[in-house]
Amino acid sequence: MAHTIRLQGIPAAPGIAIAKARSIDRKKVLVPKFNIEGEESILIELNRIDESVEIAREQMKKSIQSLKENKPSNLNHEHGMILQTHMLLLSDMTLIDTAKDMINSRRINAEWALSIVSEDIQNQLSMADNEYLAMRTEDIEFVTVRILRNLLGHTEVMERELKIDSDSIIVTIDLSPAETAQMLGSPLRGFVTEKGTQISHTSIMAQALGIPAVVGVPNVTGQINPGDLLIIDGQEGVVIINPDEDTIKDYEERSYQWKARDDRLRHTKNEPAVTKDGQFIQLSGNIELPGEAPFALDYGAQGIGLYRTEFLYMDRDLPPSMTEQIKIYSSVIKTVAPKLIAFRTFDLGADKMPRCFHMSKARNPALGMRAIRIGLRKERELLRDQIKAIIIATSQAGAPIAKIMFPLISGVEEIRELKEIVTGCTNELIANNNTFKMPELKIGCMVELPSAVFISDILAKEVDFFSIGTNDLIQYMLGIDRVNDDVAYLYSPYHPAALRALKTVITAADNAHIPVSICGGAAGEPQMTPLLVGLGLKELSMAPNAIPYIKASVKSMTLKEAKDLTDKALELTTAEDIKQLTLQFIQEKMDLDI
Repeated sequence: MAHTIRLQGIPAAPGIAIAKARSIDRKKVLVPKFNIEGEESILIELNRIDESVEIAREQMKKSIQSLKENKPSNLNHEHGMILQTHMLLLSDMTLIDTAKDMINSRRINAEWALSIVSEDIQNQLSMADNEYLAMRTEDIEFVTVRILRNLLGHTEVMERELKIDSDSIIVTIDLSPAETAQMLGSPLRGFVTEKGTQISHTSIMAQALGIPAVVGVPNVTGQINPGDLLIIDGQEGVVIINPDEDTIKDYEERSYQWKARDDRLRHTKNEPAVTKDGQFIQLSGNIELPGEAPFALDYGAQGIGLYRTEFLYMDRDLPPSMTEQIKIYSSVIKTVAPKLIAFRTFDLGADKMPRCFHMSKARNPALGMRAIRIGLRKERELLRDQIKAIIIATSQAGAPIAKIMFPLISGVEEIRELKEIVTGCTNELIANNNTFKMPELKIGCMVELPSAVFISDILAKEVDFFSIGTNDLIQYMLGIDRVNDDVAYLYSPYHPAALRALKTVITAADNAHIPVSICGGAAGEPQMTPLLVGLGLKELSMAPNAIPYIKASVKSMTLKEAKDLTDKALELTTAEDIKQLTLQFIQEKMDLDI
């Protein structure tokens, strides 16, 4: 009997799959590099790239059609938008036209030119500490590889590999959304990849399809042979190669229990999140793209607690016009109505500077020009345009309230200056149209900096609501770069300083009688829920697919139990002690109720 091997990767999509391995060869494309001479040779290379792009378009159309024909009920608009994004990139001047210019100017073959341009774009985007830009890097890579494979004549091989005719777990280096879409309707049971993160497209697609997935498994393609029996646990990020009978039986039982729990959670979509002793907790969704709004509602979001607007400014030479913004914002407001949306003004700058801002990179980007600092000091008109667009879109969509929140506030002077800008925008809109129906405006302050925590009692008197961004707050409080592997181990929402900071902000908001929510990653962790509820938070905003699990966590406890737990946690001295305390609490509660 083959030796059992257990591998650890990144949990990407929950669930358990047991099936035989099916390998897809996604080794790095070997790019031929040679110089060309003469106008005829240049024309041949230009035609080759045009033909390969056209083939890629047809392949993308096939993937999009497959998505439409086999669309499961829980697959949402964004996943179609991922494929549409790839389709748009096939016409993108930055990628295709720049590659053609390089063929002309450097007199090199099409594959070489395309790979140079693509790598340059990916390097620029990968320097940004931003989820949206990380996914755009992935988009560029997927589209480039597709064109390169067409240039090299690998089209038929790709098509053969994607035909799945028996229960299989795909094992590969990486898998594009288009390739995933083409396998819909086949007996695909799960994914295991060497590359990828929890926010990569492979993970997003797998989550929506309900297919277990584990990504980021080092050298997995070198350790699994085609036909090996695999178990993958997408909740824990575990891959087991050639398991024994006892292990198979154990995971079959786990799979049954997980499916029963997941089905039950999904059926709570229209149920409120209420503790056992009657405390209602509003669960809202965080979105980044317009197509994510239906996704959030489908998971039971009671509003959009964070609408990141950065996507409108990225990968373009000119900023979005007010007309473009109004159209997009209005459509999302109508989709979500009558629920409310909290629009965060653009949080750009530092190491995620869009081309349209024409600003040089700072020496210390994490502490440089970013968010409202750019809006107040460098791009005031763009900020004014965005504020007006949000107000106009709200009015046109017939919504009664426009919620606007400003990121990275460090002092009261900034929020006062921003409020003056909002007043100027409203006066201008009324002056230009005396019949303009002004919605009620709610101005919010994001608490993400230690300075904002310490003056939260002052800031609370200036705004209508607080939104705590734990991702940045913990990063700045602990002085660590959370995407730096060398120090990422220090990042923890359970750190005593993080809990004390949350308590300070919540107390300040309560004393000023304004609502306070949390929209950082901590809001989407079920075992953090009792701490957040115990601290007094009544609104949590998170990635939409986390909502059913947070709802279950809320419903498993009383408010008094959560408060008692939080009091104990605040007396502990280490993040690990607090984490273990809450883990034990939530496991006991969830085991009783699910």
